[in-house]
Amino acid sequence: MVTDRYTVEAVAKALDVLEAFRSSESLTLAEISERVGLNKSRVFRMLHTLVERGYVEKNADGAHYELGIKLLERAACVRRDLRQLVLPFMRQLHEKFNETVNLAVLDNHEVLYIEMLESSRSIRMAEGIGYRSPIHATALGKVIAAHLPDSELKSVLGAISMTKLTDRTITTLARLKSELEKVRNNGYAVDDGESDPEAFCIGVPILDRDRRPIAAISVSGPTERVYRERREITESLLEICDRISRKIGFADPASVNGKVRIR
Repeated sequence: MVTDRYTVEAVAKALDVLEAFRSSESLTLAEISERVGLNKSRVFRMLHTLVERGYVEKNADGAHYELGIKLLERAACVRRDLRQLVLPFMRQLHEKFNETVNLAVLDNHEVLYIEMLESSRSIRMAEGIGYRSPIHATALGKVIAAHLPDSELKSVLGAISMTKLTDRTITTLARLKSELEKVRNNGYAVDDGESDPEAFCIGVPILDRDRRPIAAISVSGPTERVYRERREITESLLEICDRISRKIGFADPASVNGKVRIR
């Protein structure tokens, strides 16, 4: 349905077709047609165009479609744009607390750091842009995982190896699931010496309009300093990530920090 006189219906319907795909699934013409509520003939023509442009691919069996490589190329641009959007907010956190501020995304069942502002203090905790870390032992990883749709979370949990990094690292699936439920309710995650025995980290997700976690921001540093300021840091992170989320379309009446229980 056209929402206003400026909306181009054909473009809207093509986007509906792309959004019919969830995660990495393959769909038949009939399945896509049912999801978007259009007849097969019209959906077939749109799919043909999307295949020609590389945004959708046909499987070897000729009966199923899946998202194409062109979307991955566009995703790389989105990450670049995401950094540009988030960086001013990261600077606010950096100036306020002078601790390391990280921006990360989920990539191949790992946390991938795509931006970082390092503390100027002599003792600081920092990895580096492009660094990867495990989901189960990091605040960034746990807060992204906790907000994934159930089907994606199941896939992620089935693929990760819960290596013990410190005496505090979660190493069982039962404990991790319990922790993720707590994170989901609180709206933030902490890494209390779980990846580094001397570090404390607090992470909050950035959510899109569908409440999907497209990234997360964390503040990290030596346990003694960050733990002492954990309440103020958590409140600032929640407020800033809520503002970023709303800029990219998140519009839940209850804000991201609506259920906060700061420990």
